[in-house]
Amino acid sequence: MALTGVSGYKKLMRRFWALAVAVVSTLGVAGQLVAQDTPAAKPGEPREPVDELSARTRAHHIDEYTQAAVLRYPGLKAAEADIVTAQARLDEARLSPFFQFQGQARLFVRPGAQGTPTFSPDPQIPWSNRWGPGGEVGIEGGIPIYTFGKYRAGKKAASAGIESAEYERDITLNRVVFDVRRAYYGVQLALDLQALISEGKEPLRKTVDKLRARLEADDPRVKQIDYFRLTMALSEIESRESEALRLGASARAALELLSGIEPAVVPECPLQVVRSEVVDLGDQVERALGNRPEMFQLDAARKARDANLVVKRAGYLPDIILALSASFARTPLVTDINNPFIIDRGNFAGAFFGLVAKWSFDFAGTKARVKAAKSEIDSLKAKIAEAEQGIEIEVNSLYERLEDAKRRVGSWTRSEKEARKWFITSAQGYEVGTMDAREYVDSLTAYFTARSNRLLATADYNLAIAALEKATNVPLVSQKGWRPTGCEE
Repeated sequence: MALTGVSGYKKLMRRFWALAVAVVSTLGVAGQLVAQDTPAAKPGEPREPVDELSARTRAHHIDEYTQAAVLRYPGLKAAEADIVTAQARLDEARLSPFFQFQGQARLFVRPGAQGTPTFSPDPQIPWSNRWGPGGEVGIEGGIPIYTFGKYRAGKKAASAGIESAEYERDITLNRVVFDVRRAYYGVQLALDLQALISEGKEPLRKTVDKLRARLEADDPRVKQIDYFRLTMALSEIESRESEALRLGASARAALELLSGIEPAVVPECPLQVVRSEVVDLGDQVERALGNRPEMFQLDAARKARDANLVVKRAGYLPDIILALSASFARTPLVTDINNPFIIDRGNFAGAFFGLVAKWSFDFAGTKARVKAAKSEIDSLKAKIAEAEQGIEIEVNSLYERLEDAKRRVGSWTRSEKEARKWFITSAQGYEVGTMDAREYVDSLTAYFTARSNRLLATADYNLAIAALEKATNVPLVSQKGWRPTGCEE
């Protein structure tokens, strides 16, 4: 019977800590979050005095960590740079077609030549004549007058690129906010678990010490098996305390990397469920489909693909441009034949402008490009439908997870109250000798299990709210609502 009781106790403790590790890992405190811009002291740089650093150390709430992370997160800085890049592409699409001019300047030497429009004593290439310098400058290009939709479609595609970059910034913002909340609740959960362990460890340690002293004094009322049972329980708690410390350190490191606040200290407040405004599941799905930046990004991609199809179809038609050209050349050793009907490459000046139809007759290639553009649009439509299904599945899963966490919080809260009464009663009874060690260990295990499960369910509830807010892109909690009630440290 004694061995059976110890085995049952160990199974319960393994279940409890396995659940703790699983949920803490879900919260991301096992090193999932890695930031790239960690501030560090440069070699040789003097460190701040310890007393000055301690004076600046204070606890920060979750919204403060979130604001700090948003200001420094490298992904958001990259997103801002991508927006600037997209804006530059729009400027290029607007202005570049009107500046398609090319200039050319040449300096050369060539043999001299003499003569009149009807006679010259020199051969076609007078190699033996005196050589001298010459020069030519010219400019040519065109201004589009009508492009059958190419110019307008190019601007539309560039504008869609700006929209896509802006929505990518929103996606990154939602992700970093969620990551901060995940790390923050990981730290808070670890602290509460450590407090729970301390609450049971110290009384149990005192009991083990008293029991050892009585065994050494050969007290006939003390059983050796009771001492073994309590010693195993104490060792299990101490080993799990080490794991909780490690997980808490990992969560704190993640929070420091994301926010840049070092050391990351959270208020010593009990873990509580956040006050939220969660509507029905159907409304949550509708919100997600209507507000997710990913859907807006896909819509921007659709606009770009539509514009690309217009450009490809317009390839069947010419571009009507206003062409301009001017050139001037002078070679002193060559006789200037001042006749507009004779082309003199050494000395000439010319200019013209007019309407030009620039047409590509690659109709086979244009047909293939149009087909490819249509297929890209069909592919994007299928991806949009796939994204809608994925969002609906995600929101449904998060909503059910939230409801599950809510039910578990209520159930384990009630269980914790009763288990605590049992634990206190059995601890007092064991002290006076009316209860044995097995019942004491069973009550301790029951209390630890109930309270830890209540803490895990609370953290899971808060994380589900954060994930649902990320999934719908609609605030479910006010900025200050993430702070625990009555906790203003």
